[in-house]
Amino acid sequence: MKWFKLEFVLLLVLLGVVSVSTVLAAPTGPTINTVGSSRYSVANGANVTAVAGNVTELNVTANSITQTWQGYFGNITGTIVLGNSNNQTLYNWNLTSPSGQVYATRTSSVPTWTSIVCASAAQITTEDTALGVNESVDQDSVNRTFINTTAFNQFYVGSIVINSTQNCKAANLFNSSGTYSTNFQEVLLHDGTSLIYTGIITQDSTGFDNRTHDFEMLVGENGHNGDANPTPYYFYVELQ
Repeated sequence: MKWFKLEFVLLLVLLGVVSVSTVLAAPTGPTINTVGSSRYSVANGANVTAVAGNVTELNVTANSITQTWQGYFGNITGTIVLGNSNNQTLYNWNLTSPSGQVYATRTSSVPTWTSIVCASAAQITTEDTALGVNESVDQDSVNRTFINTTAFNQFYVGSIVINSTQNCKAANLFNSSGTYSTNFQEVLLHDGTSLIYTGIITQDSTGFDNRTHDFEMLVGENGHNGDANPTPYYFYVELQ
């Protein structure tokens, strides 16, 4: 699996005034510094002695790198801003321990945030098809990775509440013990057009690599059948 560490610096418009209309705060595009990328190491071949005339029973255990997922993790810093449509700031507040969500989608257009709901079973099947997996067979399919029995902390997308009573598909990512952590939660959302991978921010939690991070998340990436073409993802952040 490929993992990227992302550090986000975000200016979130708390209230914008255009003419006489009021615009509610919504997820916004952040500044991203890509710190680095690494990949699970492939082990050397195991040595088994062969003796002419022998038959040998083997119990074999091995790891296989997923061809369905890209991983992201990192830290969040940000500022709440009060300003106008020209990005001129009347006042701002630095956030030392921000909470909120990180959103990632393959669609280049801005999601319709007012139409956000939990992704349906049919929409997740569509994503599995796009990623080249069979959700009834492949263990690393979207359908088998995100399940609707995973509880997660309630959050808001703008003014829309999302919680685990809405039959959302969610996943908990790993901590340094290699076990599921409630500190790293991810939920599948949809705006009626595109699937949106949503990581919930939890400040300074010990992550899979025994370092502190504010989020960990997976996004779908089709690497099957030798497909090595990179896929652009568009990130948004909402601080609360």
